[in-house]
Amino acid sequence: MRYEKKVIVLSSVLAALLLIWAAGVLFSPERMAARSESAHLIAGKAADIASISFAGASGSAPIQLAKSGPAWTMIDGSAQLPVQASRVGGFIDALGAISRLRPVARSKDSWAGFELDDAHAKRATLKDASGKVLADVYIGGYGPTGSEVYLRRSGSDVSYTVDAGIASYFNSGRATWLDLSLLGSVKETEVQSFSIKSSIALDGKGKPALNLDYALSRDGKGWKSGAAQVDADASNSYLRSILGLQGDDYIATAPADAFAKIDARITLDLGSGASKAIEVGASAGNDHFYGRFAGQSLAFTLSTYSLRSSLKSLADLAPKK
Repeated sequence: MRYEKKVIVLSSVLAALLLIWAAGVLFSPERMAARSESAHLIAGKAADIASISFAGASGSAPIQLAKSGPAWTMIDGSAQLPVQASRVGGFIDALGAISRLRPVARSKDSWAGFELDDAHAKRATLKDASGKVLADVYIGGYGPTGSEVYLRRSGSDVSYTVDAGIASYFNSGRATWLDLSLLGSVKETEVQSFSIKSSIALDGKGKPALNLDYALSRDGKGWKSGAAQVDADASNSYLRSILGLQGDDYIATAPADAFAKIDARITLDLGSGASKAIEVGASAGNDHFYGRFAGQSLAFTLSTYSLRSSLKSLADLAPKK
């Protein structure tokens, strides 16, 4: 055989062997499984998501979230409650980051064993502004190692496992989505003065009331209360406690007598000329009281513990000896 033909034959054999090797790699069980598991749960752009609905196991109240400009709100009847936009963004990112679905069963007969049946599964439905469904998934129980959770998509009988990090968003209650930082938008440097009025019985009816009535105003780098001297560090710390006041939940419709009597009032006067005032009304039971911003109908609950840190006496702010 001539040299040129030998080169051609050997080259052809080498090419054929390379093709066989490439096909073996491409169609190996591992590669085929990886491709079959590859999937995205969100159809479209994350930026297009305009509403999210969470439904728990049968009988539990759903959580409805809606996008309002750059912010998110929770729909509670006719009320729109403030929501932590960062938490919503974290959920969308976590759902969008899932790119591999590992199939474990192909029949709905297996759903109950994975807690993917209607009695146990938690569901999230994401839609765009037109109402088009971008994602609709169910989360069940945890897998054998605890690092994976069972998942199925609406309209399919197939059950999968995915990384368990997404499960915490499905298992959390409504309070974890709400922005309950009541004065979180106010900066410490914006407050020029604040006043405290109280006749509240934090320990319950029949117990001594916490009677307070004073105001603090800025005095250079410190604070003053009329002619009374106050400790600057203690006053600054106290203001930070007030600004950090957290509610426990919002109440779309408070009882009719919740604010028949205002037992405590915290007023902040800002450098802009605006003011914010929190009013505390009747007991809500279980060591909680009803609260609201003056002039607003939306109410929230405040724990006795939170109120104690926000209703200090002037004696607590006296200069240290």
